[in-house]
Amino acid sequence: MREKREGVPRLSADLKQASSPVQGVGRLKIALYGIANLPTSTVGLPIALYIPAFYSQNLGLSLAVVGALIALSRLTDVVTDPAIGIASDRWVTRFGRRKPWMAMGIPLMILSLWMLFVPNSEFAKATWQFFGGQAVTNLYLFVWISALYLSFTLVDLPYRAWGAELSSEYNERSQITGWREAFGYGGTLMALLIPLILSLGFGLSGANNALLGIAVAVVILLPLLSAPALMFVPELPSRSRAKQERVPWRRGLKIVMANGPYRRLVISLLFLVASVSMTASLSFFFVGSVMEQPFDRYALFVLAYYLSSSLAIPAWFAISRRMGKHKTVVIGIAWLSLWSAFIPLLGPDHYWLFFALMMLKGSAVGALVFLPSSMAADVVDLDTLRTGEQRTGLYFSLWGMVNKAAVALGVLLATNGVAWFGFDPAADENTAAAKLSVAVLYSIVPAVLACVALPLLWKYPLTQVRQERMRNHIARRDARRANMAPNE
Repeated sequence: MREKREGVPRLSADLKQASSPVQGVGRLKIALYGIANLPTSTVGLPIALYIPAFYSQNLGLSLAVVGALIALSRLTDVVTDPAIGIASDRWVTRFGRRKPWMAMGIPLMILSLWMLFVPNSEFAKATWQFFGGQAVTNLYLFVWISALYLSFTLVDLPYRAWGAELSSEYNERSQITGWREAFGYGGTLMALLIPLILSLGFGLSGANNALLGIAVAVVILLPLLSAPALMFVPELPSRSRAKQERVPWRRGLKIVMANGPYRRLVISLLFLVASVSMTASLSFFFVGSVMEQPFDRYALFVLAYYLSSSLAIPAWFAISRRMGKHKTVVIGIAWLSLWSAFIPLLGPDHYWLFFALMMLKGSAVGALVFLPSSMAADVVDLDTLRTGEQRTGLYFSLWGMVNKAAVALGVLLATNGVAWFGFDPAADENTAAAKLSVAVLYSIVPAVLACVALPLLWKYPLTQVRQERMRNHIARRDARRANMAPNE
């Protein structure tokens, strides 16, 4: 089998025996880095779960229009993501390259989150009136969800690029992304627990109360949990050349897409995230209209679903150490698709069977989230080896752009798909055909989308052995340059 495939170079044989030049990050720093993901992850799921229902049922906007506006709001990412990614690669400050962007994005996230989640609050009304608005309209939704997504770019893109640079070791990168995504699932679970507590403990049910409770929690926790990482977890210095070539973002994207393994990853990411997003977008409607269950059971179900995803992460990590990351993701896709096939066969009398099947299905989601992010960090090494530069921000800007586009695509397909078949979230009773469309778009179509990634990942060329050879080669080259620098 050829070693040089899709841009993965053949390296000299002596590198096979070289030890990996790794300095351990340490569990405390990994934990401090990872916990910053908890509040931002609390925000993501409610956008899919509650925003379509809240703005259509409570505020009277069209469900199809809401889905379209969420998708349209992502168009700005085509400009903002690569711009911020490249800027965070180039802008070196005494505080690092990544941290200043996060510090700028946190206030914007707090403001836009409150405006989107609690539009009927006095603060939101006064702020909107200050900008010339009078009521919650399609424009209101578009403006504030676009602002929220911009804040995500400012915070999350540098954050993930920072994590990719914390370690150069193949499996430790999986530990970093695993901890980060475990805390991310903690945020997701918090987004599910808050509505459940409000409903069962205080009698405050519905999407409007759920969004209010989540907004209050995030406004408090976002600065509180981000501060330890920003203060105590260092950024490693760039391994790039001292004088980097100024690459325009259009050319930069061409350079990134010329990386064969990365192309495979981003295409796979598009289908995997769109699949998960479709399921999340329709879960509220499926449990309420198809399974005919009250809100309390819905909140309990979603909580258990994401808890199973979080608890399964250590198992997937153990499998990836034995089989490799890419094959582990393939197994996760197959596992998810298997249990998805039975969902449309269930009705209101099968709630607990549905509950059990979704726990099995949910256990695969973790493998589809943290392992591809770890693989993306490995791919940056290939570019560093070939160019001598470290463009992690550029790579993760495209990664984030595709991820957010996939979320929007999933919401668009799900909401407009069920609307096309006549499903009305405000109706007392929907037709059998409309309910069937919800079931199919909730389970079967997402499973088919996820399976598109199977052939791309099964023969993925960047294995652990090749990644370790590349890191050794980069370390030796950096050492030679360091020794030569005083004489230049």
